[in-house]
Amino acid sequence: MNTLFIQNPDNLSIPDVVLDVKSGKCTISGNSYMENACNFYQTILDWLTIYTRKYQRKMQWDFHLGYYNSSSKKGLTNIIRKLSDYQSSGGQIEVNWYYFKDDLDMLEDVEDLMAYYQFKINAIAYATTYQETWLAKHKKTRALA
Repeated sequence: MNTLFIQNPDNLSIPDVVLDVKSGKCTISGNSYMENACNFYQTILDWLTIYTRKYQRKMQWDFHLGYYNSSSKKGLTNIIRKLSDYQSSGGQIEVNWYYFKDDLDMLEDVEDLMAYYQFKINAIAYATTYQETWLAKHKKTRALA
């Protein structure tokens, strides 16, 4: 089994994914609003299924998502369900979900997942808003040009 890397800097609708076999540290970051979200998240679920069967190690999942569409939300929900099942069978899981402090919809999604699956997710607010972060990135881009 290998570490799964998904990175496509030319397509902002696809999040970066790093699922590290050795450390059990898994990260999904960026935006997620691609056309084929079902196939995209199935790749992650397949990796997770193999990992949880083969290893009984502690896992840490960090979600750093700025935006996701409804298709991606379904894929993310399936990941949380799978992690909850793994924990119920004795696996150790820590999930950190980072969100912009002004994104109350995402916070509500995380709280709904925790309530539905009876699964702890650490909801961590960034100190900045989405707009502040976007403006800061664009100022840096303009300065480099």
